[in-house]
Amino acid sequence: MGMIALHFFPQGSRKNKIVIGRGSYHKGSAKLTPDSSGLVNKLWVKGGKAISELYTQNITVTSSAIQLDYSPREPVAVQVGGIVKTLGIQNIHQPGQHDFLLNVSEKLLIPDLCTSGTGTISYCYEYPIKILVEEPISQEQYGVFEDILNVETDDKELALELGLKHLWKYSQPIIIGSIKPFEGVYKPGEIIKVELPDLNVDTELQIKEVSYDSAPRKPLDITLQLETAERDLSNILKDMNQRLAKLEKETYKDDEGPIEKYIAKEELFSWREVATVPQPIQDSGWLYWNEDLVKVSPSNINENINWIEFLQVTSRPGLYPLDNLYPSEDLYPM
Repeated sequence: MGMIALHFFPQGSRKNKIVIGRGSYHKGSAKLTPDSSGLVNKLWVKGGKAISELYTQNITVTSSAIQLDYSPREPVAVQVGGIVKTLGIQNIHQPGQHDFLLNVSEKLLIPDLCTSGTGTISYCYEYPIKILVEEPISQEQYGVFEDILNVETDDKELALELGLKHLWKYSQPIIIGSIKPFEGVYKPGEIIKVELPDLNVDTELQIKEVSYDSAPRKPLDITLQLETAERDLSNILKDMNQRLAKLEKETYKDDEGPIEKYIAKEELFSWREVATVPQPIQDSGWLYWNEDLVKVSPSNINENINWIEFLQVTSRPGLYPLDNLYPSEDLYPM
C-alpha cells in the first residue's frame, strides 16, 4: 500500500534557500534572456463599482425638480435653512406626505411640501473603479508603455493591489531561461534568488520546471526552467496594437467617475532616529553662610499691683437674760 501526501501552498509563498551565483552552476548553462514584449509602466486598472464617501451638494429649492450630480445611494439627507427635511421615493410614496421626493434613476430631487429656500443634500454615489498606476523609473529607462488591466472586483483596495502586482512584474523586462546548478533540491513553484553579474541578473525567479537526469558513473544533471515570478492576473494585453486600440476605446473616451492615481516606487525606504541625551545641569562652587550667636536678655515687666481689703462684720444673734430671769420681789419661800 502506498501513501500520497499533498500539500497546497499559496503561489510564491515557498522560497528555496539556495542562491545560484558564481561557481554554483555549470559554465555555459545559464541561458537567461530578458523579454520586453509585455513591458508596462503606466497601467489603468478597471474594476466593478465602488461606493463614494459622503458627498454634499448645494441646492436652491423652487417648484421645479432639482438635478443631482450623481445617482444617490444611502445615506441621503436634505437640509433647508438648517432644518432636516423629510424625504420620500417618487412613484412609491404619495405626494403631499413628504417635503421632498427622490428619483434615483433620473438623479432628481423633487420638491413636494417644501418649495422654497436654500440648503444642501448629502448622499453617497456609485462609481466605476478606475485607478492609474505608474512606475516612473521604468518610464525613464524605456519610455511610456500603457496597458489596461480589468479586474472583476468591487473592492477598490484589492483592485489597487492587483494593479501594483501587475506593474511590479511587467515594469521591467521579464527574464526567461534555464540554468544547470551543480547540486541542490528544487521543486516547481519555488522562488529562488539568482545572482549572475555577468548576465546582469540579480533578482528572484520562479522555478517553472525541474528535470533530473542520471547516468551510470556520472554526476546528477539538474536543469531548472526559470521565469520572473508569475502573478495570478487575467486579461494581460501583450500585443501593442491591441493595447492602443483598447486604450483609445475604453480610457480616453470614458469620462464617468473619478480616476485615482498612484505612483509605484521600487526603491526601499529606510530611516534613522538619533536620540540626543542632554547634559545634566551642573553648578560647581562654594556656598557660604554666617551664623551669629546672640544672647537674648529676658523680658522685664514692671507691674504695680494694688488691692483693697474689705472687713465685713457678720451679725450673729446674742444671748441676753430675759426680764423674768430673776425672781420678783414678792416671791417668798414656802
